[in-house]
Amino acid sequence: MEFMLEDEVMNHNINVLQDRLEIEAALRAYAYGLDERRWEAWELAFTDDAIIDFTPMGGKRETPAQMQARLSVPDPAWLFAQHPLINTVIEIKGDEAQAFSDYQMETGRRTDTPGEIIRVSGGGSYSDRLRRTSDGWRIYNRSISLKWRERRRVTDEISR
Repeated sequence: MEFMLEDEVMNHNINVLQDRLEIEAALRAYAYGLDERRWEAWELAFTDDAIIDFTPMGGKRETPAQMQARLSVPDPAWLFAQHPLINTVIEIKGDEAQAFSDYQMETGRRTDTPGEIIRVSGGGSYSDRLRRTSDGWRIYNRSISLKWRERRRVTDEISR
């Protein structure tokens, strides 16, 4: 009987690890899809009824489809964005989970001056609620806060 208990504990630990990996994959699909405009990855982050809430930092509350449509409009000034995630904490309760992550934001836009870009740096946090779906863990509510931001003109050291 003791052997069976060890197997059950091992299976439980493997399931928890798998859940955490799937949750982190959903969180990263948001950042990667957004930054690289890879909407097929972006869509792997969310449930069909998901909401993204930027109101804590003065932005919009919208669906992922609305945000995607807004950001898909061609913008010749847009150069890059990066949103690496750090300090992710995940709490799983059955088929629901909460996650908290800090992020750092870097974006770049062209200016009218050749060789110069506007760079916006910042950092904040994501507070996510996720649920297990038949396709894996997905975000159904994301709230975003901004802790700091700096905007500056810099020399673009990359030939574009």
